[in-house]
Amino acid sequence: MTEARAAAEAEVLEHRGYQIRLSPTGLEWMAFVAQPKQRPTLIMAPDRDAATAKAYEWIDRQLASDKTPV
Repeated sequence: MTEARAAAEAEVLEHRGYQIRLSPTGLEWMAFVAQPKQRPTLIMAPDRDAATAKAYEWIDRQLASDKTPV
């Protein structure tokens, strides 16, 4: 798959201030998760729904850990 085709097939979601870019990669799906101006975290899963669920879970854990008193 060419980069242009992969970019055209990518889907972008928003969740609690984070951007999730979903993209199929042959046998798996990748989710790049980041806030604006941050490096993305890569999440891989066997299907789109699993990638989305993992991305939401990762975001929720990040936000929960930000609220934990030190």
